[in-house]
Amino acid sequence: MQKLLELQETSSSTQFDYWKEEVVFTPQWWFLLFSLIFPWFIWWKLFERSLAFNLWIVGLFVMLVSFFLDEVGASFLFWTYPYTLTPLEREVFDPANFTLLPILYMLLFQYCRSWRLFLVGNVVVSLFNTYIGGGLFRWIGAYELLTWKSIYSVPIYYAIGVAAKAFVHLLERIQYGSHRKG
Repeated sequence: MQKLLELQETSSSTQFDYWKEEVVFTPQWWFLLFSLIFPWFIWWKLFERSLAFNLWIVGLFVMLVSFFLDEVGASFLFWTYPYTLTPLEREVFDPANFTLLPILYMLLFQYCRSWRLFLVGNVVVSLFNTYIGGGLFRWIGAYELLTWKSIYSVPIYYAIGVAAKAFVHLLERIQYGSHRKG
């Protein structure tokens, strides 16, 4: 265990030095910061207030699932993030997990209310996330595929969307059913 801790200390120190010298305040770093914060202003203007609770459930669900899956993928070295907002060694892609994906799925949930329309829209969002979003972040150098292929992400993004919508509907049924009994 001592050897592992020594290696981890060396790795953390190296990661911090790299981040301090090569990452912070670069154009990529500013882009990540912008993509973490700015989309929330757009979302605030677009979201339907009457759906706020359900939209927040969708957003939080997507944040948790995408964060977990990103942690797994980065741990297995399927992909890496050469540019991150903080020097944390195990930081995952914060703008995607905590802003871009939740907002896209919340807007999908808001504008595609029927399951049929949602499933079709979810195909578009899944392809967009994989090839446009992922491609943009690869192009600027903030995201690098190691052993992962982009095509693997499409069904995962699709499943995240379906699971988020199903989870909200399950919660609605539970809430509605409990009101009938009370």
